Amino acid sequence: MNKINTIPIVLHTMDSYSAYWDNWFKLFKKHVKNHGTIYFLTEDKEPDFSFFEDVVHIKTGYGDWGARLLNGLSQIDSDLIFYMQEDFWAIKDITLEDNFLELFKNYKMDCLKICLNSELISISPITKDLYKYDRYSPYSISHQFALWDKQYFMSNIKPNESPWENEIYGSNRIKETGHNIYYIDNYWYQPVCSRGKLQPIGYDILKNNNLKFYGR
Repeated sequence: MNKINTIPIVLHTMDSYSAYWDNWFKLFKKHVKNHGTIYFLTEDKEPDFSFFEDVVHIKTGYGDWGARLLNGLSQIDSDLIFYMQEDFWAIKDITLEDNFLELFKNYKMDCLKICLNSELISISPITKDLYKYDRYSPYSISHQFALWDKQYFMSNIKPNESPWENEIYGSNRIKETGHNIYYIDNYWYQPVCSRGKLQPIGYDILKNNNLKFYGR
């Protein structure tokens, strides 16, 4: 692959969060340019937008987060994927550039995160815009928007893990072996959910985009 728009966008969710799906999709399509096919992984429920040509719906079945995600990823025929979650709502334009793919290959990356910086992580500058996660940084494994080597991602997911356990235990596991996880600071989306409840920032985003939320 040599074009970024051939890399699948993998959205992994569960049916109880279906109230977030339509707004995630509308905001993603509004703001994210030059993206590839969207693989939308649910337990069983079909999203309203599954009829779009660039959306593939995969049913993972019920069970633990890790088992469901591994099942879904095993059905996607691609060495690389972008991964994200349904409560990360796009708030400004971003273009997925072929340069991201070139960086990934040139630096032999396991993962390239493209998201807002966090004071919880430890990174070192590589170039003006590119940083590398330090070997012992917390949250080296995380579920922020990122380009992943799919097999590397899958090898660090345990079937019985929750997403929170995966970020903590997965990060601890790769400290032992070392990793090539990199980061580009870009505040293009906003987490909008806490403990299953839409937060005030989420309502602000909906208001600014003339959207509605039919959930909790």
